[in-house]
Amino acid sequence: MSSSQFAFDLGDSGRAPAIDVLYFALLPDEQAATRAIAVAERDFADQDACGFVYTPDRLHVSVDKRWEGRGLPELAMADAMRRGARVELPPFEIRLDQLKSSGNGTNWPRALVSREASPGFGALVQQIGQTSDRAIEAIPHMTLYRADRPAPAIEIANAIAWTARELVLIHAQKGAGTARIVARWPLG
Repeated sequence: MSSSQFAFDLGDSGRAPAIDVLYFALLPDEQAATRAIAVAERDFADQDACGFVYTPDRLHVSVDKRWEGRGLPELAMADAMRRGARVELPPFEIRLDQLKSSGNGTNWPRALVSREASPGFGALVQQIGQTSDRAIEAIPHMTLYRADRPAPAIEIANAIAWTARELVLIHAQKGAGTARIVARWPLG
């Protein structure tokens, strides 16, 4: 007996393809990362948050996103490599002294931020983005965890600080949970 129903190929029922992200970042030194994770774990518990705290190797201060999409075009990588190689700045201090939430719905990243713009960080953002705006005020931030709801802003009495000595280019894949450093440039 034959069926008169059509057969549909609905494709793979697995996960959606990963989204490639290429971005510049500054990495905290080991001491700053250890202190940041301690602040994150304490705050996560105090806020009775539901979500996850990042691991120390995932901590970074984002500088500039160069690409986001499926696949990583050679043109995007080549452009990022040129921009990174052009940076000419001395090392500078990153100082994070507040905890803040941002986001919406059920995705609320909790980040360490600076109360004031950082001149060194602003100059780096300007050089990477090739902007000529001398008045750029860039506020560094470092996401510590993600939660299901916002939490109040909190001042950090003993700021998390380190000297940024290196710019890195990271290729991450959202949905696959991978990230790797593809290039490094010393500052100074």
